[in-house]
Amino acid sequence: MSDRRFTMTQAQLQGFLPPSPEWHGASNAFALPSGHNWATRIEQSDFTETATYSEVSAYVQRLAATSDHVALVSLAKLANAEDIWMLVVSDAPDKSPDGLRASGKPTVFIEAGIHPGESMGINAGLMLVRDMIVTGTQAALLDKVNLLFIPVLNVQGHLRQSPTGRINQHGPNTSGRRPNGRWLNLNCDFSKLDSPEVRASVKVVTDYQPDFFVDAHSTDGQNYTYDVTWSDNGNAGQSPAISQWLRDEMTDELAQFLTDLGHIPGPAIDANDPMDPTQGYYPFFADGPSYSTNYADHRHIPAYLLEIHALKPYRQRVLGAYSFFIGVLNIVGNKAASLRKAIAMGRTARLDPVPIAWDFDDPAPQVQYDAFTYDVRRNPVLGIDQITWGADPAPMIVSQSTRTTPCITALRPVAYYIPAVWVDVIDRLHAHEIETETLTHERLVHVERYRIADFKIIDPNREGRAVASGQPVPQTDQILYRPGDVRVTTDQPLGTLAVALLEPLGEGSFFTWGFSNAQMATHEYGENYITTQIAEEILKHDSEIAEAWADLQRDKPDFTSDAAAVLNWFFEKTTFYDSEAFMLPIGIER
Repeated sequence: MSDRRFTMTQAQLQGFLPPSPEWHGASNAFALPSGHNWATRIEQSDFTETATYSEVSAYVQRLAATSDHVALVSLAKLANAEDIWMLVVSDAPDKSPDGLRASGKPTVFIEAGIHPGESMGINAGLMLVRDMIVTGTQAALLDKVNLLFIPVLNVQGHLRQSPTGRINQHGPNTSGRRPNGRWLNLNCDFSKLDSPEVRASVKVVTDYQPDFFVDAHSTDGQNYTYDVTWSDNGNAGQSPAISQWLRDEMTDELAQFLTDLGHIPGPAIDANDPMDPTQGYYPFFADGPSYSTNYADHRHIPAYLLEIHALKPYRQRVLGAYSFFIGVLNIVGNKAASLRKAIAMGRTARLDPVPIAWDFDDPAPQVQYDAFTYDVRRNPVLGIDQITWGADPAPMIVSQSTRTTPCITALRPVAYYIPAVWVDVIDRLHAHEIETETLTHERLVHVERYRIADFKIIDPNREGRAVASGQPVPQTDQILYRPGDVRVTTDQPLGTLAVALLEPLGEGSFFTWGFSNAQMATHEYGENYITTQIAEEILKHDSEIAEAWADLQRDKPDFTSDAAAVLNWFFEKTTFYDSEAFMLPIGIER
């Protein structure tokens, strides 16, 4: 295979992308002139050059040195000593978590740069902090809220900034790359916590207990008229009071705020069929706790996934993110009392059963979708269909393929028991700040455990993990747990998250992410010369197993042609077979 690559600049690429309508929104007023002393890199370049990591670092340090309303925190140092920076913006003298809580104001956590090629949130956030504490145009927000802002979570991906970072967006001239230095997509790491970057983000949530969370992204290339799109975390069903608050208190007001500034709000979506918009779309709602905003739902924190439309001009996208941020901050500040009431209801609720996987709603809602005109025809050179987008709006009624119907629920147990040797699982529970009890004495407990039938590796390499599936079959046991083993009660604020992570069928569970794959094998076996003789004894003296053998031969007449399979079948029926094979190590106290 040739490693030859065709070179194309961002400037050349623009001519192949769908056309963008001209935009002259009122939010243009938020940008500083290019020559201003505090203009960010993006403003200096007329919205063509996004800030490098060194420029971001220099700018945040300058902000911190300029005002006592901002503190600069290094959340982590990565392998090459790069800092993950966070700005803490508040008029509280004490910028610690306790100090922000003592201020009485709600705290909003905005995270950007998890995908560095989607850099609008990086630039918009730097502009916003500057305007809160330097230019003063957004200083009124300090009277309402505290702000936590991570400009670049994926520092290593941002360091790979180049003119060839992304193929499907109108600028800027350079973009970072999606994975981090270990080639992980941080976007789906919030349950498994394999990366130091997402662990740092989760620790912010734990330490500061924010009242609202925003994860800033841009879309991957579908074309429609909306420029600022988002989805909330309410539909996963873990925090019904929060879901209701978002619908009743924020959604419409935020949409109107954006409209007044010249933006076009809409739902964050992906197309059901990228070649046929009439087939409807999929909104980002219930995707399990692996993803940031659904993880926030499991932690009972209102959250928005912001997806700025990649096919709009970069100026429009950055200012759309800026407008979105100030809209969220204003509404959270103005409605802090009712918001905190909804959060408290989520944290004190004990859902039972707990939704852990979701299916599409049936029937699918029919909604208006504001697409553009398009044409699909055969490409004469490649011999495949090609979609070409026009510049005229083409509203249509389509199916909204919403996954908010729980298809798998788990009864909320009293507690889970985890053997001390399962250090990876226990480590993640502690990183999530889920309360655990470490046993100091032996404890004999009547528990339920799952033996996994039909175990399969359904994806051998997703984010460096072998993703698993199987059918859990419960069985009861008396298990002697020893000092060092861990008990996890579900009667705690993060009990719902514990259920989602420890129940094997949960989307984003530890089992799904392959933490238990080593257990899904047997290390004992029977040699032919002994197992054949024992098989004969079994058939003579155990009528139930003999009947099962007859049924197997009838249902699978070719089974006996595989001698190894026959020997293994009989070996598994003996007490010499290790009963812990294919058994999940987690004990469930009902």
